[in-house]
Amino acid sequence: MTDSLRIRLDVTADVDDDVLARMTGDLRDELLDLDVDSVERPSGGPAPDGTKAGEVLTAGALLLAVAPSVVEGVLAVLTSWLSRQPSDVTIEIDGQTFTGPVTREQRDALVAAYLSRVDDARP
Repeated sequence: MTDSLRIRLDVTADVDDDVLARMTGDLRDELLDLDVDSVERPSGGPAPDGTKAGEVLTAGALLLAVAPSVVEGVLAVLTSWLSRQPSDVTIEIDGQTFTGPVTREQRDALVAAYLSRVDDARP
């Protein structure tokens, strides 16, 4: 796909690492049903700016490569997935934190931000 975007999802929950790994594994499977380039668990390494290092972050992080046209579908999957999880699940996307279903306004803002990035990167 052209203009592929990299999206990092950091998921935290008040559960042990095995449960969190299963939760994010389920999310990964749902995302792979979309037309995405890849959904991977990041390897170890430093935590991104503004986040805390630790096992929970490592177990609960996913890296997606998607075309801009798929971003809204990704957010629809995240909204559905969040609604089925315990209320203490938090997901961070590009510095924005969500603790429940993502609202339509939040989805629109995230889609606009990613599309703006693609436009800014073009010569």
